Amino acid sequence: MEINKIEGWDSFYKSPNAFGNPYPELIHFLEEIKIKRNLLDLGAGQGRTTIPTTKLGYKVTAVDYSREGISIIKNSLEKVDTEVADIFDYKISQMYQIILLDAVIHCQPEDLERESQLFKSIENKLEKDGFLLLITHQWDMREDHLIKLFNKNYQSLKFQFNSHIVHSFIPPNQIEKSSMEMSFMCFKKIDRNE
Repeated sequence: MEINKIEGWDSFYKSPNAFGNPYPELIHFLEEIKIKRNLLDLGAGQGRTTIPTTKLGYKVTAVDYSREGISIIKNSLEKVDTEVADIFDYKISQMYQIILLDAVIHCQPEDLERESQLFKSIENKLEKDGFLLLITHQWDMREDHLIKLFNKNYQSLKFQFNSHIVHSFIPPNQIEKSSMEMSFMCFKKIDRNE
């Protein structure tokens, strides 16, 4: 990871609530899970999802390469596991009920190999009946690519749904709202023998 890229995120995260509030659709999904165990938030940023998810009762591990983002999370929560690391180099060391990737998967040619390695690691470290929650910038070609990729290469991660989300927030140093169209994709870990 380039130092200037990390410094850029560190600077960006000095603005409170830089990416806005959590997605209500994601929080609702997480609320509906009856038995809440643990969640890995890869690319956690300032904790937009980590903080409310911890308050729902999940034991959360937050990973981001921005020290500023991780510092904000640690200062907001008494009990949270954090790691300053590039998510593509991070070694997932335990099994998780839920793994979240929020706006960190781009499906660009230069990213495909690293993303594939990450998906393989996730497949190996997701509990049976656990969920991979993938939020990307909405684009039909990206969604189709991911569904086909998982069907072919990660067959124990079965596609469940794709919801489109319109996310509005006020970016740092601006006064007007910005809106992003996002895809909320869910894959469930199944036993291949079922």
